[in-house]
Amino acid sequence: MIKDYELIKFKKPYYYFGNEFNSIHKEGIGLLKVALVYPDTYEVGMSSFGFKILYHLGNELNGVSVERAFAPLRDLEEYLRQKSIPLFSLESRTPLNEFDLIGFSVQTGLDYTNILNILDLSMIPLHADKRNRPIIFMGGTSSYNPEPLSKFMDFFVLGEGENSFIKILEIGKEIKDKEKFLEEVSKIRGVYVPKFFEFEKYNSLIVEKNGKKVVKDAIKDFEHSYFPTKPIVPLGSIIMDKAYVEIFRGCTRGCRFCEAGVVYRPVRERSIEKIEEYSYEVLKNTGYEEITFLSLSTNDYSDMNGLIALIRKLTKDFNVSISLPSLRIDKFTKELGEAILEQKVHSLTFAIEAATPRLRRVINKTISNEEILNVVKTAVSLGFHTLKFYYIVGLPTETMEDVLEIVTLTKEMLKVGEANKAFRKPFEIHLSINPFMPQPNTPFQWAQFESIESLEEKKRVLLKELRIRNVKVDFSDFRMSALEVILDRGDRQISNVIEKAFKLGAKMDSWSEHFNFEIWKRAFEEESVDMNLYLREFKTDEKLPWEHIDSGVSKQFLLKEYKNAINGVITEDCRNGICAGCGINIPLFCPILEKKVSAS
Repeated sequence: MIKDYELIKFKKPYYYFGNEFNSIHKEGIGLLKVALVYPDTYEVGMSSFGFKILYHLGNELNGVSVERAFAPLRDLEEYLRQKSIPLFSLESRTPLNEFDLIGFSVQTGLDYTNILNILDLSMIPLHADKRNRPIIFMGGTSSYNPEPLSKFMDFFVLGEGENSFIKILEIGKEIKDKEKFLEEVSKIRGVYVPKFFEFEKYNSLIVEKNGKKVVKDAIKDFEHSYFPTKPIVPLGSIIMDKAYVEIFRGCTRGCRFCEAGVVYRPVRERSIEKIEEYSYEVLKNTGYEEITFLSLSTNDYSDMNGLIALIRKLTKDFNVSISLPSLRIDKFTKELGEAILEQKVHSLTFAIEAATPRLRRVINKTISNEEILNVVKTAVSLGFHTLKFYYIVGLPTETMEDVLEIVTLTKEMLKVGEANKAFRKPFEIHLSINPFMPQPNTPFQWAQFESIESLEEKKRVLLKELRIRNVKVDFSDFRMSALEVILDRGDRQISNVIEKAFKLGAKMDSWSEHFNFEIWKRAFEEESVDMNLYLREFKTDEKLPWEHIDSGVSKQFLLKEYKNAINGVITEDCRNGICAGCGINIPLFCPILEKKVSAS
């Protein structure tokens, strides 16, 4: 076992110490030993709320010990390889290859080579058919297209893991034989075991053969679902070093590019009373001075007046600040702005995605430019001196006119801001511009990823036109985005490419300082796989690599929405209007529809 005095010599040793406040250490004979692994560094993984939920939930089960592991920084990795020491867990420093189960929480395909690196560093065979123990599984949003990693994972967990994780652990306590274990877990809703499915070649893609489907799992009683009131408090800084309370889950806004808006359906809320209870508990048990109310669209919460009152109460009782991510610009109000300013926050972030009303209709956003400018006016008159806006370039039907309107709208925002600001310092606008990335399980899953050359030309034009005082512009790496689309929309052929890229040196691909697109190009060439097979526009009648994975939203609805997008037709939010017919109520349930039926 590696000792503390050995870890001291490495960068950020607190990444590996364990023993944080509220961490859990179990001892005993016969425990089912489970490692939860986040395939990125400690500072990233410990910022994942879902990761924390499963850690604490699993440890509440008798006879089970759940520990954590993360991707090490380069200096520790080199030391472990040099000394032939396998990667270890934080709680007991047990080598990962001595665990019964290893579960990866994965949110992006750019972490796939990290998974292979962690397995290799742990001296665990990469291929599922080459090992007996540990049994390796994966959850997270990347599981909605599991095929690129089907060669390496024994099974996948689809949807919300609070129910299925406990069932998996209970089976793991009773069944030690791998084949019998996989047979049993395959009966759990949301569990996909690749070896139990048949595949065939179809139009150059490898797809499921017999029409079998695995339906995701979702929690119906979100109000009383598990919540970790004593989360781990890290020994050093992490990206999101604060307390969290999830106020509601799911979104029915129907933004056509957004995978989260599909896979986290249906919408379920916690009451103000429950949010208050959890907030008080988590603040009392951690000592944090900041708390974040988590959701996909915070100001879509049904009782915003109650939430604003709670924010003020928490600020008074605990002297803490409250952050509200994911604000909808069309639901921003003066009252909400005043509550945010009371937190000593003077910046706001909005995702408007497109600068023309026409293109916003394509993505199912109805806000007008006039309404956007009114929000700018309200914000600066209250005292917000920095506004950040997210844009997407390369959306379906986009023209250069749509792109250039980003410049025009920004200039109008500056003019309105300077004319109405309630402060002396300059009013600043920050623009974050990212490429459109077609995602599985969305209405745009059939759309193409625009060529890197075309995106670079749009970037060149925007950088030239946005050389404006008090305007800052950031672009993401288009090559990195292209790779992410390939990995997200890939089939089983991509497994070989991922393995080849890893062996050529690819890892930490989501980090700009480590990303090497040339390695990936070489891997595709050596495996004779065409990148464009996954970047192109898919035909709406062709079979897709992820069609055996059921997010609960029907393919018919996604196709209807794709056609509505091309025609600029808006689909109303079903929380405010009629049922849009997404189909979530058929394999699962829909509280919104149930409420409307019972009221009629």
